[in-house]
Amino acid sequence: MSKDLPSFIAQEEKKRPGSVIRVKDRIDPNKYETIAYLKHLDDRGEQKMVWFENIVNLNGDQTPFSLFYNPWVSRQYVADSLDIGDLKSPMDVSFEVARRELRKGEAETVAPSKAPCKEVVKKGADVDLRTLPIPMHQTEDVGAYLTMVCVMKGMDKDFYDITFTKNMYFAPRRMSFSAHPHHHLEAMTTEYERHNRRAPVIVVLGHHPAFYLSCCAMTPFGNNDYMTAGGFLGEPLRLTPSETWGEDFLVPADAEVIIEGEVPPGVRESQNPFGEILGYYQGEMKMPVIEVTAITHKKNGIVEDFWPGQMDHWNLGSIPKEGSVYNVIKKNVPGIKAIHLPASGCGRLICYISLKKEFINDPNKAAMQAFVEMPNLKLCVVVDEDIDVFNEREVMWAVSTRTHWDKDIEIVRKVQSFRGWLGDAVAMIDATKPLKGEFPKRNEVPADAMQRMSRFFK
Repeated sequence: MSKDLPSFIAQEEKKRPGSVIRVKDRIDPNKYETIAYLKHLDDRGEQKMVWFENIVNLNGDQTPFSLFYNPWVSRQYVADSLDIGDLKSPMDVSFEVARRELRKGEAETVAPSKAPCKEVVKKGADVDLRTLPIPMHQTEDVGAYLTMVCVMKGMDKDFYDITFTKNMYFAPRRMSFSAHPHHHLEAMTTEYERHNRRAPVIVVLGHHPAFYLSCCAMTPFGNNDYMTAGGFLGEPLRLTPSETWGEDFLVPADAEVIIEGEVPPGVRESQNPFGEILGYYQGEMKMPVIEVTAITHKKNGIVEDFWPGQMDHWNLGSIPKEGSVYNVIKKNVPGIKAIHLPASGCGRLICYISLKKEFINDPNKAAMQAFVEMPNLKLCVVVDEDIDVFNEREVMWAVSTRTHWDKDIEIVRKVQSFRGWLGDAVAMIDATKPLKGEFPKRNEVPADAMQRMSRFFK
């Protein structure tokens, strides 16, 4: 059986009983009820996946669709999606995504009759986005949004780009297309517009969590993201011809729901405010639009969504980036041991790197490479290999005891530009011990005593 979302849910329910909460009561996502439920869980410190099985669509009608949340809310769930077993260290999953990013995956094409995403097909006048659950998320959001990935194909090149974005509902066959300037999607849309051509695009509203993790790997423009998805899945990604463009545009065969549409050149409409990943509302802006041509789905499709600016959202983006940036830094600083984008920086703004320092400039080299790779990064703290980058108390202890404020902090201006209100300057903190000269030895408990006493904690 090919990997899909239901197979992952079944795996987790069997392997980790209680990890998935099935909510059978009638829930209205149009009234923020799914997100309010998730907030109650978060306030209680419970990292659970949630499957809302009885929901209404955008029209307020009962629907065969369901909504699923939080497959990335814990690093262990992420590890499970990659089939790597129980984590011994949080970095295990980062190492695994680093390996899978470099792996050349595969894809295979199947006939539409064998594609689960084609169990129900709606085209032309039968298309109505309102039949889908399109949730409201934050109090001041201007409207209902889908929050999964969009897929485009190179105009004259045979590659597919998969990017997380959001789509605001406008009308039954019309929604926004959030192709931001830092997205590959924006460059691809611009190319179509230069030739006055309509750009084909699909929105994939449900698939195996490993498929979505692959979308956040920092692969270069022109990479065939379908192949990367196959690498992350550990099996060929099954594809099938689309309804609108046939074999000229292939779609994921095991997706839960697929929206097909085209981006008309030169058209822009307003969207936002929308509560975004950093915990603030993104302001109103003009974006391209998608004119929907078809919706295909499983008979009881599971639509995936997330609560923007919370742990599920942060892990989804940060863990693949940890792997990608680790691969890049390793080429220039072989002593790198671990990297973490903590929740305190929304999985984007702060980076902790541990390394075995061989040269005095290793910390700065590692930090500068991280800034180049991640356009949201504001602060990079580099620590020695004895510091656990996943333990923020240890990182801050290293900062407070190993940093000389007059020489170990660097501020570099005019580096970042993605979010103007965040400023363009970045900061590097070298919290590593000096290579030469005396430095106090760190306190430690004898290893043999730790081993003897471990019997009390099994």
